[in-house]
Amino acid sequence: MSLEMWLMLSLVVVLSGISKAAFAGGLGLLAMPMMLMVFDPHTALGVLLPILLMLDAFTLRKYWQRWSLPILLQLLPAAIVGIGVAALLLGSLSPRQLQWLIGVGSVLFALRYFLFRQSTPWLASRPAGVAMGLLSGISSTLLHAGGPPLAMHLLARRLPATEYIATSAVFFAVLNLVKVPAFVWQQQLTMDLLWLALPFLPLCYFSIKLGYWLKQKVSDQHFLPAVHGLLLLAGGKLIWQAI
Repeated sequence: MSLEMWLMLSLVVVLSGISKAAFAGGLGLLAMPMMLMVFDPHTALGVLLPILLMLDAFTLRKYWQRWSLPILLQLLPAAIVGIGVAALLLGSLSPRQLQWLIGVGSVLFALRYFLFRQSTPWLASRPAGVAMGLLSGISSTLLHAGGPPLAMHLLARRLPATEYIATSAVFFAVLNLVKVPAFVWQQQLTMDLLWLALPFLPLCYFSIKLGYWLKQKVSDQHFLPAVHGLLLLAGGKLIWQAI
């Protein structure tokens, strides 16, 4: 692996770790586009999965038992079904179409917060949670981009910042574990890619520590505007990619 690849992967690890520990993965959509600047799609998709799993493990350790179990029990079954559905959508819904749908929904939801500040009780409902969980599982499998659908539901439920991050951490840890057999079966994750990711374990730990430290500097008063801002940027990024 070239020096350029090492530097890019290191930057992605740090950015993803800070994002997971401080903003519930709000910047996670930048990981794949950055990786594709120096890696081929197969390598980028495969090597990111073990890195995300390492980041998930360290995030869970920081936010242990601070999650909302009822919300997770509502979201996870639908998300796991979404992982299975993703294979079927490969033939009928292109990644570009999925990027467009999720991007538009994310931007509209974020703009609603900044421009109108009106409540969206339907997004906090159980049916909406199931729908967002399903969509998150699909987009996580196809794009490593399951954050926006989950964020729309959790933000509508107005969870405290710590509970929001912890719930997101468990959600994506489970999803990434479920994705492992599918990635191995599709040869998206190989031993070579696993060995490529493992040296970044210490950097994963450091980036989560850094993100957790930053989280302590961001008050709950500023947390929601920050996460909505990241959701707006992430949605705009997906729309731009789709275009």
